[in-house]
Amino acid sequence: MRADYCFPFRLETEEVLKAALKANPSDPKAYYFLGNLLYDLQPQNAVAHWEKSRELDPAFALVHRNLGWGYYRALSDVPKAIQSYEQAVERANQDPRWFLELDSLYELGNTEPARRLATLEKNHKILLDRKEALTREIMVLLLNDKLDQAIDYLTNNFFHVREGGGEIHDVDVDAHLLKGLALANEKKHREALAHFEKASEYPENLSVGRPKNDRRAAQVAYYIASAHEALGDAAKAKEYFRQGAEQQVLSQWPEARFYQGLCLQKLGRDSEAAANFDRLVETGRKRLAEEGSSDFFAKFGEQETRQAQKASAHFITALGLLGQGKRDQARAELEQAAKMNQSHLWARYQLSAVR
Repeated sequence: MRADYCFPFRLETEEVLKAALKANPSDPKAYYFLGNLLYDLQPQNAVAHWEKSRELDPAFALVHRNLGWGYYRALSDVPKAIQSYEQAVERANQDPRWFLELDSLYELGNTEPARRLATLEKNHKILLDRKEALTREIMVLLLNDKLDQAIDYLTNNFFHVREGGGEIHDVDVDAHLLKGLALANEKKHREALAHFEKASEYPENLSVGRPKNDRRAAQVAYYIASAHEALGDAAKAKEYFRQGAEQQVLSQWPEARFYQGLCLQKLGRDSEAAANFDRLVETGRKRLAEEGSSDFFAKFGEQETRQAQKASAHFITALGLLGQGKRDQARAELEQAAKMNQSHLWARYQLSAVR
């Protein structure tokens, strides 16, 4: 029986599949179907059945994919999950969802961005069929400094965003800010300004509406203001620095607090800026101090590994130290953040900027 469109779900089917295995113990599909049936209630037992299916038919791509899912979700074994997913896409590479899931595991496993990109670029045409998978490729392009390619994909594709989503807009902001910063480093401030202004937009093809309070607004305003300042337009620069300084920043937006502080500095409101930076250092160090506590995961979310959570705390600390002018201490924190989480885009950027 083909496995593509067969997924047993009734518990009484377990006896049927066991009877099939009694009649033919070398049937890999029966073990596979039994694993699918049992996974929700008996995940470890399901994994054992999938492993038997893989043993009987190593060429069966679907069982490698399911084992990858089970090794991560049921056994929390990311390296083993990655290995199984790699085996799956090696045998059947037509499902963009598998690449989406594999790259998410690569990120959890702190895999080198170059290795991630090699897998995604090779299968780019397949990723186009699922925009969530294409989004992963764009994110990894940014990590590999392939900014123009990332912006091209963002501009020339339509992204459907499910309710509660919107990550693609953050990716678009990242792409244009990083491109603008690269141009600013080349003293091409007019071109840089164009990209910083692009970062403030909400393009229709991204399907994300502008919120009442944009958590990236202070960062974008700071870079737009800096470009105007470099172009000699002090009035425009002050206007955008004021926008960034007056942005309502929520407690869960530490990066926004950093850029708000930079804007406050530019306006001569040094005591307010210092309070922002002090709070960032205090928050980052507090999170590092309580890293072993049970509520550490709750603060960062279950989708990050403990190592990635520590990286985020080092990054928050580094931002505060940068604001305080303590570049050497900030560099040490950024080195920790970038090492612990190679997918932390802005830790990588800030580290390159202070070196």
